[in-house]
Amino acid sequence: MSQEGAFMSRENYTVGWVCALPKEMVAATAMLDEVHPPLSQPLHDSNNYRLGRIGHHNIVIACLPLGVIGNNSSATVATRLTSTFPRIRVGLMVGIGGGVPTAVRLGDVVVSAPEDSHGGVIQWDFGKAEQGQGFRRVGSLDSPPTILKTTLAALRVRHEMEGPQIPEFLDTMERKWPRLAPKYTRRETLEDTLFPSEYQHVDTKPDQLGDDQLQSCSSCDYSKAIRRIPRDMRVHYGLIASGNQVIKDGKFRDEVNSQLGGKVLCFEMESAGLMNDFRCIVIRGICDYADSHKNKAWQEYAAAVAAATAKEFLLLVPGQELAIMPPMVKVLDHVEQIQFDMTSMKDVLQDLDDADLLQRISDLDTAADHKRARSKHVPTTGEWLLQDDSYISWAHGNERLLWLYGIPGSGKTMLSSTVINNLQKTYQHDQGTRVAFFYFDVTDSRKRTAEGCIRSILRQISAPRPPEAVKALYVRARRISTQPTVASILCVLKEILKSLKRCFMVIDGLDECDDIGTFLETLVSINAVATVNLLVTSPLWPSIQRAMSTRGAIRIEIEMSRIEKDVHTYTHQRLYGKAEFSGRWPKELKKRIHQSLVLKAAGLFRLAECQLREIERCYSYHDLEVALHTLPTSLGNIYDQMLDQIPLKRRKQAQFLLMWLAFPMRPLLLEEASELFALKFNGTSPRLDPRRRVLDPQGILSICPGVITVAHKDSGKPDDSSGQLVVKLAHASVKDYLISCGSSPDESKKWYSLDENLTHHSIAITCLHYLSQLNTPNAITSKLQGDYPLAQYAAQFWPSHARLASAKDGFRLQLLMEDVFVFHENVFTNWIRIHDLDEPWRTRTKPLDVSFTPFLPSPLYIASLIGLDTVVSCILSNEPEILTTEGVYGNALHAAAAKGHSRVVKLLLNSSVPVDTTGLYGTALQTAAYEGQAGVCHVLLNSNADIHARSDEFGNPLEAAIYGGHIEVVQILLDRGADITKPGRHYVDSLHTACTLGNLDIVELLLDQRKINPLSQSYNLALQTSSDRGFSQIYALLQTFGPDPKARDELYGTALHAAVADGYTQIVKLMLEQKQGDINAVNEEHGTPLCIASTTGNEEIVQLLLNSGANPRIQCSAGTPLHIASSLGHLGVAKTLLKTTKASMINSIGGNFGTPLQAACYRGHVEVAKLLLHSGADPNLPAGRYISALHAAACGICLSAHAQTETVQVLLDYGADVNIVSEEFGTPVQAALSCGNFRVVKLLERYGG
Repeated sequence: MSQEGAFMSRENYTVGWVCALPKEMVAATAMLDEVHPPLSQPLHDSNNYRLGRIGHHNIVIACLPLGVIGNNSSATVATRLTSTFPRIRVGLMVGIGGGVPTAVRLGDVVVSAPEDSHGGVIQWDFGKAEQGQGFRRVGSLDSPPTILKTTLAALRVRHEMEGPQIPEFLDTMERKWPRLAPKYTRRETLEDTLFPSEYQHVDTKPDQLGDDQLQSCSSCDYSKAIRRIPRDMRVHYGLIASGNQVIKDGKFRDEVNSQLGGKVLCFEMESAGLMNDFRCIVIRGICDYADSHKNKAWQEYAAAVAAATAKEFLLLVPGQELAIMPPMVKVLDHVEQIQFDMTSMKDVLQDLDDADLLQRISDLDTAADHKRARSKHVPTTGEWLLQDDSYISWAHGNERLLWLYGIPGSGKTMLSSTVINNLQKTYQHDQGTRVAFFYFDVTDSRKRTAEGCIRSILRQISAPRPPEAVKALYVRARRISTQPTVASILCVLKEILKSLKRCFMVIDGLDECDDIGTFLETLVSINAVATVNLLVTSPLWPSIQRAMSTRGAIRIEIEMSRIEKDVHTYTHQRLYGKAEFSGRWPKELKKRIHQSLVLKAAGLFRLAECQLREIERCYSYHDLEVALHTLPTSLGNIYDQMLDQIPLKRRKQAQFLLMWLAFPMRPLLLEEASELFALKFNGTSPRLDPRRRVLDPQGILSICPGVITVAHKDSGKPDDSSGQLVVKLAHASVKDYLISCGSSPDESKKWYSLDENLTHHSIAITCLHYLSQLNTPNAITSKLQGDYPLAQYAAQFWPSHARLASAKDGFRLQLLMEDVFVFHENVFTNWIRIHDLDEPWRTRTKPLDVSFTPFLPSPLYIASLIGLDTVVSCILSNEPEILTTEGVYGNALHAAAAKGHSRVVKLLLNSSVPVDTTGLYGTALQTAAYEGQAGVCHVLLNSNADIHARSDEFGNPLEAAIYGGHIEVVQILLDRGADITKPGRHYVDSLHTACTLGNLDIVELLLDQRKINPLSQSYNLALQTSSDRGFSQIYALLQTFGPDPKARDELYGTALHAAVADGYTQIVKLMLEQKQGDINAVNEEHGTPLCIASTTGNEEIVQLLLNSGANPRIQCSAGTPLHIASSLGHLGVAKTLLKTTKASMINSIGGNFGTPLQAACYRGHVEVAKLLLHSGADPNLPAGRYISALHAAACGICLSAHAQTETVQVLLDYGADVNIVSEEFGTPVQAALSCGNFRVVKLLERYGG
């Protein structure tokens, strides 16, 4: 082993080499020019590594675990590799594969190369099965980076002109490792045998031959073999097809190849797991023909020639250009992201394609809500709002919060729809501005929570293609079989909003939100980090008024004088433009009706709508006269009139229906609502009587005319045409009225008055009685929806109603629950089969019938999950020691802890359940901390839970709380002695975790502990992280605490280096204004911050650094900043640099290319070359390896042949010497000829070369 290698660290390695098999690793190790001793590995990294050097590159060779193959495994190995070796910049996937016999031979090598729209590797099983059309491949994998593609071009040129160096490298291997020669070099016993694709392999019986012969084709009919004329091995360049299963069938191989255009050269199983995130070239030695005649005879030799090709490739990769590439650890930040990209075809396309992912974020279709609101709009109404000065100021982004308020029925929702339309039209071509909206709806539990609104907004701004942060969030959640927390969703939402120039949010019906205070605080936290312009509508409630005043909202009141004209227009349009009134009344009479309606509507759209309904029912002049004289002048009066018209014999049914429509967890389907009338009440217990079912479900509208309505179901899918209908209250004011009737002195109103708690109690009991009809094993059939229309709602929502039920008469509800959980096993089983509360988001893969028998959680687990403490107590009294491993959370204690059920947690602990028993997130305390359950945390800590317990998911409870974003729980844990310096599972300590996740409030809380050393490595790592991720407020907060501004990390150097590298302009400005650290600090690998800015091409940051005194003459390994910008083609950066130091920099010498002009010409950056020449660059200045700019252009590797010849022409136009001589390359003509650039040769010859 090398003495030099003894002094290496993990930061010295820049190339990752991944193998799938130990024999591939042997071949790779044998190709090393120098073998280095092993280094220590982190505990989480179980990879097997070999270290060494090839040419100028230090190599890490990693191998998949023995017996493990496939794309997902390779992705995991690559992720661990780049985490342990943080400066890996490019990679190779090298090993064996199955060849397509029409293109390759056994012993040949295939190198992945871009072909048409493919990046070199195509995942053959990445597609969708389409009925009647077979299999359609969808999507594609990324191309390798430019540096690898240009090296690949150079390798092809060398092979074309000189042939491969593979025999030379194999000879060297034989001398250095003689034990490998018998297997890893070509021998006469290797036969290239090919059978027709339709001829299947004939197995040899084990008792006939020895072990070495069992996998041979000794029993196959060699008369069918296709004769192949012997030839030397060749290297091919083209498509490699990767999949998650081995192909062992010639016909199937040919079929897949045909579907992929007939251009596949090789099949294998690991590369697709790397291509999107592990920047690599794939090299495969052909050991078989991907048919049933597979054998192992060729494997070692194929591995050796592939490794030799990889070595030859690496010797052509320029070390200095590699040094300026960003490390892969920046790309591979999270294992979950790679696992998302490389999850098998079925999971990605059926579970997490873009449309389904958006549906997982939120199943609410706000577009449908908007369409319904807009359907009542009449042209020109609402224009007064768009012309209001306050609105105009807000719509131009000058104000952050606008409050539009008015009394119920004044048309706030229609005005919201007008604003949304106006914003969408105004900003439809502005890619940096998004418009999101949400209509709160008191009749739908999903649409009256802050969480529902936040999820909906995230869905809208993520459409149509969710950002990577959203994908990673949901992949991580899927991995632990749960939904992302609100805090994690909010964190991702903030990150996306920060990337936008501006986002407008319109929130209608704030008063219909369950927790107005929490929701407003959420919006304030969003506004603190992103440019969000928010408009909310609500009535003038004192609590909302105070909240708006506190937050400095500008106000617009929906005054009577402003909307009278709109009501006038609305009623006129209805009377004169709608079919229901067409031709019914004479013109003069319509005018009188119109005047009466406008007068009595008193500026209320809802009242005008109801009055029009009364007029519509008049079919005689007498009826019309009576109606006009008795039109109600308030919503209360008109609802009184509507409800009084219900016949006495129908009032019990009407009240029962109104209860369900006023307090549903979601809108009832028409079939569900009509099923309510099939329930017969014997005393207080409802029983299902199918004879009572309504024959025509639409007939239920006649039971409560005017106060209920039918609408299309909100499926969450804009293009859904299922045609399902839902029954709802006609307006939010109906519910307010029904509740208010309970306090009315008028006894006649008592029959339709509603009490919320009693209503939930009644609904919960009805649901349980309904489910009790399913008390036989075969009760559930595939026709469940038709047999029991209300079963799905009852199964899903009875616990929600039970939680909100009144304690009055609670004993009856308690008995019913105990019956279901303890005494009626069939009812419990069928309930969970209809709706598993533990995993509600899972898509059912087959019809719900008796054959579908998934693993079901126990009654104790479900009761703990729901929080039914009396039921839990009953179960424990019958079976006191039954804590089992089950469910999403792992056991009943963790389920209760996750959902915040403190009393259930106490019951379980009192029944001798260990307080630190492990589950999904580790201990119960970690679960409660991650989910933000402060009360449960107190209970567990009081029961001596380990406050520093570690787990595979989180390092300790404090890290779990920080991950969940729960500042209250963080405070509790700190108060109880949690050590903020304890290492986490994912990050160094608590401060590092909070800074990485961008939680400003938690960072501030941790700093307040005054237990953090501002000179510590941990603190400075937190500073680096906040800079690296662009969290400017956190960075500023850390700076006030007094860290070392010159502190360095292992990746970039100082915090300024990191901020520049990631393009965080605001942080760079802040650091430069505060003069923090050395602006010219040199990182060994990346140089100065100005060098990094020139690498990334960020003109604004380059100018900031120059204005603040950055020295453009300081060089890194690639030369000066001007060398870097010229090499990478950053024209704008080059112009900025030349404005500052043209004379002294234009012909500066440095880096591999000599002058900036040579660097530009080698890569064919014509415009940069013109700029440099125009600024005085000398094309004949001798410097660097290529001596002159003309030599650099002649030898250069450009993605475009046209760019190369154009560059040469420009140099000739500026007087480049066509006969200048380089010791290594000769004249420019000779250089172009040796590099295979024949167009350049012809051009130079015309100029006398």
